[in-house]
Amino acid sequence: MTSDLTPGPLSDSAIEREAHAWARALATGAPTTQDGDAFKAWRAQSPAHERAWVQAARAWRELGQIAQAYAARHPASPPRRAPVSASRRWFLAGGAGAFASMAVAGVLRPPFGLWPSWAQASADYRTVTGEQRNVTFGDQQLKLALNTQTSINVSISGTQPRIELVSGEAAIQANRQQPCAVLAGAARMELATGDIEVRHLNDDRVHVRCIGGQVAVVHPRATRLLLAGQQLGYDTESLDTPAALADMDSDWRSGIVSFHDLPLNQAVEEINRYRPGRVVLMNDALARHRLSARYEVKNLDQAITQIQQLYGASVRRVGDMVFLS
Repeated sequence: MTSDLTPGPLSDSAIEREAHAWARALATGAPTTQDGDAFKAWRAQSPAHERAWVQAARAWRELGQIAQAYAARHPASPPRRAPVSASRRWFLAGGAGAFASMAVAGVLRPPFGLWPSWAQASADYRTVTGEQRNVTFGDQQLKLALNTQTSINVSISGTQPRIELVSGEAAIQANRQQPCAVLAGAARMELATGDIEVRHLNDDRVHVRCIGGQVAVVHPRATRLLLAGQQLGYDTESLDTPAALADMDSDWRSGIVSFHDLPLNQAVEEINRYRPGRVVLMNDALARHRLSARYEVKNLDQAITQIQQLYGASVRRVGDMVFLS
């Protein structure tokens, strides 16, 4: 007797999503011969699967060309390449066929920061794009809230816990007799009782906000005591004087992304921290426009629509990649 619960064939849109998932996995992972067999089996399921793959491969080849053009306009020092295993070399050379010609500076180098660095990926605790996470240690004496795309290392052994913010943004609440150490960039913070937020993104600049209590910021240049309602920034060469917080509340801890008269290129960088895939500004003139708005993290595609409507931007989608020009 057949069951009414037997799944039917996938819709064309579902197959297209699978095709793009394969494209992303093959570009950003470390595919082996086993992966190649699974990929070929998926591709051979039906003519619809084959058509979806051809379309996805074409789109990702275009992504490679766009990435190369973007890299030519925005040069950066190339990262050291990881060695390629024999099985992966075979797969990239012949197993994926047309996909191998994507050539995003060699798929070992991530285009547009599409996947994390080794230090980020190997951290003790990490959140992926759009994810937020809470971690508690020592019977509620130490609480961490990790925002999206955040990597931290934590050492609890000994009398002084140590928290290292590798990258991203974290809120740290402590209620302890002895201070814990918080490391970010060029400074070390001593936090016993307080609520602080530390933000360390792609550059050397670190921003610290003190929401409650106090925290000592120990920097090679000086040591500053940051009190509730104050903030400061620092990098390897400089340490700011504490200044008053404009707003004690942080939107990200409420699931909101806010832009306050922010240049569009910076707004897009912030969108990319929360939205899967990548939004890329291809037009320098468009980047100079400004954006003021508030969005829920789960509805950030509204920002893309608003940019299109406000500034007449042309929108091109490749999977979950969006190019604005």
